[in-house]
Amino acid sequence: MRSLKILMLLTVVVLTFGAALTACTPKATPTPTAAPTVQAQAPTQAPAQPTQAPQPTQAPAQPTQAPKPTEPPKPTPVKVENPPKTAEQVDAISLEGRNVVVTYWHNRPQKDQEFLQAMFDEFNKTNPYGIIARAEIAGASYNDVYNKINAAIQAGVAPSMAVAYQNQAALYRSMGAVIDLTPFIQSKKYGLSEADLKDYFQTFLDSDANPQFKGERLGFPTQRSMEVMYYNVDWLNKLGYTEPPKDWATFEEIVCKAAQEPGKYGWAIRHDASNFASQVFSRGGRIIAEDGSAYVFNSQAGVDTLAMMQRLAANKCAVEIPVSERYGEQNRFGNGDVLFVFASSSGLPYYQQAAEKGGKFKWDIALLPYTEKPAVNLYGASISVFKTTPEQELAAWLVIKWLGETNQTARWATQTGYLPVRQSAKDIVISNFKANPVWGPVADSYAKMFDWTQYAMIEAPVAGYDPVRTLIDNELISVVITDPNADVKALLDKAVEKANQILKENAPR
Repeated sequence: MRSLKILMLLTVVVLTFGAALTACTPKATPTPTAAPTVQAQAPTQAPAQPTQAPQPTQAPAQPTQAPKPTEPPKPTPVKVENPPKTAEQVDAISLEGRNVVVTYWHNRPQKDQEFLQAMFDEFNKTNPYGIIARAEIAGASYNDVYNKINAAIQAGVAPSMAVAYQNQAALYRSMGAVIDLTPFIQSKKYGLSEADLKDYFQTFLDSDANPQFKGERLGFPTQRSMEVMYYNVDWLNKLGYTEPPKDWATFEEIVCKAAQEPGKYGWAIRHDASNFASQVFSRGGRIIAEDGSAYVFNSQAGVDTLAMMQRLAANKCAVEIPVSERYGEQNRFGNGDVLFVFASSSGLPYYQQAAEKGGKFKWDIALLPYTEKPAVNLYGASISVFKTTPEQELAAWLVIKWLGETNQTARWATQTGYLPVRQSAKDIVISNFKANPVWGPVADSYAKMFDWTQYAMIEAPVAGYDPVRTLIDNELISVVITDPNADVKALLDKAVEKANQILKENAPR
């Protein structure tokens, strides 16, 4: 029995040792199955070191204070030149506490002076800058004002602003005395808005852009008028015509028919360069080239204009109005002695008064006869600002700007008979005229002119035009109405040659 236990114990030992040997013996590696053939992509290499997760940022022991805001850099002050060259320079001018006084020279009669100063008194009380505006009569005519200003410039005592035609303003500018108003108009602080500019009659604004000075605005419009044809309606109907002539041949025919009655004439010839220019325009010509480079009134339009004057004077169909006979054409028209007169629309109330006192007939106005299309001579005396100080220049501009507002331009037009410069004032003025016993009969005639502004032309907005105007009268008009044999073309060519020499002498240096 003991032998059997020993035998079983030995068997367990043997089996245990055999299992240990089997575990220590390596197994045979099986033969791998061949993988299918494919184009393998280059494997992405793993980073050399594994990326460690970032450590969380620890909160600061003390809360972080907000940084102090950075102050924006202070803008560089704008240097204001005299006169200002940019809208920004105008914006930089301050009138606070300055109490600037500005003076305006004009040529209106005493009743208009009083009316204008009353308007200025209103401006003086209401403007926020303390500006004081004063109006002064500087002469009875534009030439009087022109001569006084020239003397004042030489003496260094020019006014703050003055009435001036474009050619006169160009001369003042060539003397360094008048300034460009463009920066003031464009100023964001003191200028005109887009809506304001659109409200102005564009042809009125365009007339002040000067061709000799790269379009500088040497003045700004506060009034306008145009050359129109006054005619006696009753007399015209008696001659067998139901409407005024629209072409020059018919005009000449009617003029000579009207002159058949003793002491009567069809047309009043005035010693006036603007009268000549108006006829040249209506025949398709110009007085000066559009760029202001040369006078061109010796064109066919000039020849036809001067030749018609010569014929009508020679045939006693037209009558000369001597320079010494002031308002002679107006008085003769009112008496019923002249059928047609070419003159400024600003004379409407005076023609009405003349007819009311004289012939008591029905009359009206019309466009001048024309060849291919209508044309009107736009009379454009504006207000120019003289070089003084930036503060005075700005104050003068603000007065002009105020005068051009709808209410003021309507009041001034109603007072004087000029056209207002804004479209929004048109109906106001017409309504005022219809309610006025003096203007009522001609209110409808006045209203026509707003449709005629589209045909506007300007004579010669260049320095030196005043002596050329004198030349046109003395060497053209005065000659042909007294000499029926004068060579019209030769006269014109010689006059244009002299005019261009004057233009050259007065050109900007």
